[in-house]
Amino acid sequence: MEKLKLNFDTEILGKPHTYVVEVPYQDGVVATSEFCPTELLSGAVDLMAAIRGESLDKFMADCRMQLHAMSKIKEADTDLDRHIGGLMAVVMDHLSRNKLISFGDLLMYVDCFSLLLKSGGFDSDEIRNMYPRITHTILELYPDYISNVPDVFAKKE
Repeated sequence: MEKLKLNFDTEILGKPHTYVVEVPYQDGVVATSEFCPTELLSGAVDLMAAIRGESLDKFMADCRMQLHAMSKIKEADTDLDRHIGGLMAVVMDHLSRNKLISFGDLLMYVDCFSLLLKSGGFDSDEIRNMYPRITHTILELYPDYISNVPDVFAKKE
């Protein structure tokens, strides 16, 4: 598997900014799951099943959507808030168009979010700790609109 370096240019608060995202690439597919804990996938999967990805074009479009949303946020207390705002805008846009989002698609958006954080200089360990928390928060906000949620997040009634 080769490594691709992808450049994404955007403006944040009127200033040009470039995010350079480095991802494994093979046969037209980008591996996106660098920060996703395997427990989020099904509760117990082997390492190969944990490596997910999407087409290069789809990945680039997902990253661009988040960066576009981030560029529209005029007031944010921190860079992390701006990134979270970009992620939430993309999730909300998906829900407004489709009325439902699969857990797998949600994880792809969180994967892009995480890789953009890394590109923005955030610590990898911090991103790994954030990933399940942010995913869990989105699940709590929209429990009736996310399908195929693994048992690890099943509602306790």
